[in-house]
Amino acid sequence: MDLKEEIRKLVELQELDCKISSLKIKKEKEKPQELETLKEKFEEEKKRVFSFEEKVKQLQVKRKEKELNLSSKEEGIRKAQAQLYQLKTNKEYQAKLTEIEALKADVSVLEEEIIKILDEIEEAEKELNKKREIVAQEEKRFKEREAQINQELKVLEIEIKGLKDKRKVLVEKVDKNILSIYERLLNTRGGIAIAPVVAENCGACHIKVTAQKINEIKMYKDIVFCENCVRILYIKEDIE
Repeated sequence: MDLKEEIRKLVELQELDCKISSLKIKKEKEKPQELETLKEKFEEEKKRVFSFEEKVKQLQVKRKEKELNLSSKEEGIRKAQAQLYQLKTNKEYQAKLTEIEALKADVSVLEEEIIKILDEIEEAEKELNKKREIVAQEEKRFKEREAQINQELKVLEIEIKGLKDKRKVLVEKVDKNILSIYERLLNTRGGIAIAPVVAENCGACHIKVTAQKINEIKMYKDIVFCENCVRILYIKEDIE
């Protein structure tokens, strides 16, 4: 068995696995998270619109109540004025006039309150229309980006499949015992099973590699592991 050649295959396999892992993160986490963030923003704007719609409804109800009260007061004035001509004593007449004046004062207050509510409704409806425009923009943006992301996910799926197919072919060429070691390290070392020696340091954990270890690597008699992170070590220049 040519160990250097096996190491070269592992390095190529590691590159494939890193690409696959990176693409899977995009496909399974980054893209869905981006879409979820846009959806949350869209839903938040919808809640604001709903809040303003409720405010306008409450103001409309309040206005209706005031208008009904106003109609009642105006009807009371008409009835009281009609009763004036039926009264027989001056005392009764004056009392009825006092009642009419009180009703007129109530009418004046109600009219002012209704005008104030109408102004509030107008302002609330203006703000509501602004919120609706924002929601429409956010919905458009969300749907456009959703379509883009769905397309990007399809592309990622194709790329991942292509890399997995390449990996499958390469795996068949790797010594089974060495592959077993590589696969185990891949699963236990965060997806990085093999690392180059860089400036006499492990390229993964950056712990210094002794001169003796470096010599052992260059001999390519046995697989050499980092004493700290236990990843397979290799000399980049040797396998290029």
